[in-house]
Amino acid sequence: MHLKEPIDNRSTPSTTGAPAAVPACGSRPLYFAYGSNLSPTQMRLRCTHASDHSARPLAIARLEGWRWFICERGYANVKPPGGWGVSDGIPREEEVEVELEEDEEGGGGGGGGVYGVLYEMHPADEILLDGYEGVDHGAPVCEAKGQIPAEMRPRAQGLGEYNKWYVPAVVTRWLDGTGPGLGLGPREILALVYVDERSVRPAAPKKEYIARMNRGIGEAQELGFPREWVQRVMRRFIPADGMANK
Repeated sequence: MHLKEPIDNRSTPSTTGAPAAVPACGSRPLYFAYGSNLSPTQMRLRCTHASDHSARPLAIARLEGWRWFICERGYANVKPPGGWGVSDGIPREEEVEVELEEDEEGGGGGGGGVYGVLYEMHPADEILLDGYEGVDHGAPVCEAKGQIPAEMRPRAQGLGEYNKWYVPAVVTRWLDGTGPGLGLGPREILALVYVDERSVRPAAPKKEYIARMNRGIGEAQELGFPREWVQRVMRRFIPADGMANK
């Protein structure tokens, strides 16, 4: 979602250790993209094992109560409702506060929610994506205690740049050819979300990321991604210029 494009598509990023087990939920969680992976074009470049499957957008969805922002590393991040609520050497919520504008309409960067695109990832492509996101597969397994349940956050972030969370997402539109609306799918699903628990301060985006974000925003809007939310939330960080290299 956030790292640079591979120089050679034949090479893949590496991670350490074994991936955390996906929480049992009846079926695999859908991947919730909220950054440059809003772009199916970028997803196809990254998910090279089964790109026709993993890079096909399934739905527009929303994380209720979350906040979207660009973090100090220059990439997109999301803040859970009520804060991260984790330790593992991560700054506590009272020490580092994400100061984002509240949204009384319930859809902005305040406590309203975050919109994203859902993909159904092939397991092998999920491992590839973990590499791009910098997931530490060797991080300690979380115990079932504290504010965040272990099934929501199976591992600590460790040395990784992002951690894998499994949270509910509300589908606002299924992209199944049935037209606008929910189509035939469920309204609430379990989503995989990559969260950076350490880079928690709003900041400016990296220059190269602006172009990739604008490609993602443009392609997502063609799918029905909410333009008003883009203008009100994303455009506070991502200027509407710059193009991604093909």
